[in-house]
Amino acid sequence: MGGEGVSFEYFGTDTETISRTVQGRTVKVRWNWGKFKTTEGFPVDDNMISWIIGQEQALNESFLCLNEWVHKLKHLEQTQWYTYWSKPEEHKPSAKTMISPGPYLLLLGDPGTGKSLLGRALAEKLTQVYKENGIKLFDVLSWKNPAMPSQPRISIHKAGEGKKIQQKEQLKELKRKFATKVGLRIVQALMLTLGVLLLGLGLYFMVDAWQAWNAGGVSLGGTSWQELYNNNFSAYLVDRFLNIVPLTFIPGGSLIFFSVFIWWFSRIGGLANLRGIGGAQQSDVPKLIVDNSSEQAPFVDATGHRSAQLFGSVAWDPFQTGGLGTPEHQRVTAGDVHKASLGILYIDEIKNLDQEEAITLLTVLEDGQLPITLRDRWHGGGTSAMAVSTEPVPAITFLVGAGNFDSISQIHPALMDRFYGYGKVVRMNNDMPNTLENRRKYVQFIAQEVKRFNLIPFDREACIEIVEEGRRRSNKRDALTTRFRPLISIIKTAATLAMNENCKVVERRHVLEAINEHCKTIQKQLLEHEMHERGKLLEINPEGVKLGQIHGLAVVHDPYSGEMTGNVLSVKAQLVKKSELPRDQPLKGYYKVTGVAKGQSFISDSIAKVRSVIIQKYGVDIAQDYLTHIDFAQSYGVDGPSAGVTMAILLCSLIEGKLIRQDVAVTGEINLSVSGTIQITAVGGVHEKIKAAEAWGFKKVVIPQKNYLHSIDPRDYTIEVVPAATLDDYLKECLVEQQVIQIPVQKYKRKP
Repeated sequence: MGGEGVSFEYFGTDTETISRTVQGRTVKVRWNWGKFKTTEGFPVDDNMISWIIGQEQALNESFLCLNEWVHKLKHLEQTQWYTYWSKPEEHKPSAKTMISPGPYLLLLGDPGTGKSLLGRALAEKLTQVYKENGIKLFDVLSWKNPAMPSQPRISIHKAGEGKKIQQKEQLKELKRKFATKVGLRIVQALMLTLGVLLLGLGLYFMVDAWQAWNAGGVSLGGTSWQELYNNNFSAYLVDRFLNIVPLTFIPGGSLIFFSVFIWWFSRIGGLANLRGIGGAQQSDVPKLIVDNSSEQAPFVDATGHRSAQLFGSVAWDPFQTGGLGTPEHQRVTAGDVHKASLGILYIDEIKNLDQEEAITLLTVLEDGQLPITLRDRWHGGGTSAMAVSTEPVPAITFLVGAGNFDSISQIHPALMDRFYGYGKVVRMNNDMPNTLENRRKYVQFIAQEVKRFNLIPFDREACIEIVEEGRRRSNKRDALTTRFRPLISIIKTAATLAMNENCKVVERRHVLEAINEHCKTIQKQLLEHEMHERGKLLEINPEGVKLGQIHGLAVVHDPYSGEMTGNVLSVKAQLVKKSELPRDQPLKGYYKVTGVAKGQSFISDSIAKVRSVIIQKYGVDIAQDYLTHIDFAQSYGVDGPSAGVTMAILLCSLIEGKLIRQDVAVTGEINLSVSGTIQITAVGGVHEKIKAAEAWGFKKVVIPQKNYLHSIDPRDYTIEVVPAATLDDYLKECLVEQQVIQIPVQKYKRKP
């Protein structure tokens, strides 16, 4: 593999003073690139900007947008735009007044190239820039609107003041509730006391009546109670009781009942404390919907968020219809566009925004504000939440969108126009030059991941192997991939393998095991399994020499992920001169190729070019002068230009009568001759094709010279890789010089 035999000068031999910011202070470390043994002690910067590797152009464009953004905010600061929202009772602008659109940034590139990292790094940079330029962040409060409860008021305050204002209002609310509670307790005590007194008075009157009867007392008319009621004590007692009840027992019992009811109702919460959405209570206290008390520039990753999360919403409370639920201003929830105000709103796979969301986002970008209203489409009509809409809420966002290259045609046209008009569209690099500086950055990358995942350090040879894997994945000899996410998996897996062995450092063998056995995508695993199972049935034997058979190389693609794996094809041919066939009637020549994809232009073009090349080289037409049949044996749907050189060599060997080495596999695109030389040009998937030939046990692979110079390092393979520029170069590597026979002719007997 690539790490073997690498010079000690791979990372250079000088000593570099590396300056990093660690826990808020600058740390300088002298690092000897020629003698370092492991990544232990390599300084890792806390600043995420330094973590971005190989994306200098994207960084430059992003910083240009950042400077424009800061200039915009400084101008807004001078205009004191926030005065509109400083007090909840102030009139709010209903449309854009002084907030200009832009800038916006769209990052396009393959997954794993650092788009999300770049967005987070810009937010980190914003915090520093804001402090340097005195740009303030703001908290947002939602207030009750006594005049129009369905339109909660909005106010903004300097970062950190929102909580203080909320606490101040809560204290007022607590004082009011305390006063109310104390008042209720006093009323409750008075009612209970008076009720008990009345009950006691009633009981006293009843006892007094009983004593008067026993003592022979007289009524107001002077007649004794016994005479008055004919010695009927029961009638006397009932009559006296009925006279006393309206004056004592009924009012006393009622007072006691209501005092107990007040006590019970206050115990379960009461009307003033009914809990609603999110545990909120009936309260006039404002709700803090945007909190920037950390004073860090906001970074909101809104990837995959739907309308309610993206633009805010108003919760629906089933108790609201009866007026018992959460007040309107307490049911307001800010969206990502509001939380990211004066910061970065990051949306990956921005092409997935639906039409309604894209149009609403356009409104935010143009106006810099957006009222919050119900946005959950599943709530049907008739709910009180649908009638609630706040005053405009600031949403001055620095939009950073991201996506793959196929996003260009799938992003909403009007949204794409905003990126072009008010911002920049930046291409993320898939690779960077394979230079000394960039190889050192790979060591930095390894050290960063070791720190991030608390891994053990990597030794020098393990670092070299990671760099070499980065070169192989770039598919270029002089480049390194910037798709770092797949490499993170290799680093973590290699470290885990080493830690399982109780090693102190990660060695090269651990990296190789991770690459070759553990860190393959599922698509690649499936393709390799399919090729392995099918390979058991293929008639491929890379030994000896044969006439009319050659081994070509192809790739099999996964249509969804783009992953591919190599494949070996056994190609056979039969070539017979029609003039040498004894027949009564002349036989027309033909040229057939089987085992290929039907109706595909690439393979059809290769077939046509092979016919013309043979005419140019030998002056014969394999479609008119011969009965020609080429068969991609045991293959189905072969397509692509790389089959051209395979068919051409096969026909040349038959025409010249020379045997073909079976331990050699070939690939390349055939081209017409314009100067007497038949050129073989570059094809795709060469690395996978070479690995397939290596796995089958071939001794040599012949590939186009352009591919060799562009992307192939022979140290990556145990098989011999030979570059060739012309058809003659291929023939020298594949044909055995010993001539056997000219065109084999099958003997036919005439019918009598």
